[in-house]
Amino acid sequence: MKIGVTGANGFIGRHLIDDLQAAGHTPVALVRSPEKLDASENVEAIEIPSIDAACDIARLEAAMQGLDVVVHLAASVHDMQGALGEKAYHDINVIGSGRVFEAAKAAGVGRFIYISSVKAAGERSDDRPLDAENAPGPEDAYGRSKRDAEALLGELAAERTCRLVILRPTFVYGWPAVGNFKTLLKAVLKRWPLPLAAIRNRRDLTYVGNLTDAICTACGAENLGQKPYFICDGAAVSTPALVSAVGDAFSAPARLIYVPVSILRLAGMMTGRSAMIERLCGNLEVDHAPFSRDARWQAPYNMADGLRACAQAYDKGLQGGA
Repeated sequence: MKIGVTGANGFIGRHLIDDLQAAGHTPVALVRSPEKLDASENVEAIEIPSIDAACDIARLEAAMQGLDVVVHLAASVHDMQGALGEKAYHDINVIGSGRVFEAAKAAGVGRFIYISSVKAAGERSDDRPLDAENAPGPEDAYGRSKRDAEALLGELAAERTCRLVILRPTFVYGWPAVGNFKTLLKAVLKRWPLPLAAIRNRRDLTYVGNLTDAICTACGAENLGQKPYFICDGAAVSTPALVSAVGDAFSAPARLIYVPVSILRLAGMMTGRSAMIERLCGNLEVDHAPFSRDARWQAPYNMADGLRACAQAYDKGLQGGA
């Protein structure tokens, strides 16, 4: 199949291009700046307009002619500092995503895969994994924009001339390290003492290789419905277990110290970082069974595999490799 990928020059996009090629598909990078793509990727690239409220749909439609599937990765990503406002997220993640779907449908694309986020459903699962019916709702502007984009795309896909698939990955980690994973890795490698040993929680994570494999599967799976599907590695892990696993993979044993969770939460309140502390201490499990069932998919990597691959890439970089 010929598969267009918006955001192909991003963290997930670069991995996805490689996996699509390995699976025998023909990926097409739909990007604003084709010259920024790595020439070694050997992929066709088509320049597209900005994806926002002012998007040129006709130009975007022309770029999508001849595609069988469009995977929409491009988005304003989650910003921990809160620099982006509600409108910026809405213009790009909601209205922009709607414009991309309209262009794909007009171009005759048969399937549209939207990469959403677990944050569209919520930030915590308490004692029961999040599923399509059990979701407390987003807690920030980014999560609300992903939820609203899902709703808009569902309305636009009502005619079913272009099949909609929505994937909600949990926290994505991989190489190169970005976002929260980069922060965690830095702390472990620098041997900083981390006051996390007392935490007893369960959180689902997603290795980037599992996410891209799930996307590849979703491009052709026939029994997928339109309800959002959660994607994860399939085995929840506690925060201290994750930190320890990162230390083991990178041969830098983590320095975990015991601080009662109540003290961590008090410190979060006093410093204005309660949301961050809750992410470290709380549960966030998801029901990944529906995608496994409907797509006949199982995650090809476990967390140890994913972290080992990250460590190997890190070591290769230290030795002057790619």
